[in-house]
Amino acid sequence: MQSDGENKLDRVMRFPEIAKVLGVCVRSVRRMIDRGELPQPVRMGHAVGLMESDIEACIDRMRNERASQ
Repeated sequence: MQSDGENKLDRVMRFPEIAKVLGVCVRSVRRMIDRGELPQPVRMGHAVGLMESDIEACIDRMRNERASQ
């Protein structure tokens, strides 16, 4: 994950990496997509995953939701 202020190109994160970042299993990542908690995956050739910027936005949203409870 990139820190604020860095100018890197957005990249596709594969499900195992997303699971590690979120602290869940790959199946939970798929369930979160099915429930609409994460965006729909993108396909780049044979690779399927989510854009890193989308994951960062979802993490920020989850933090804000948790803080407002």
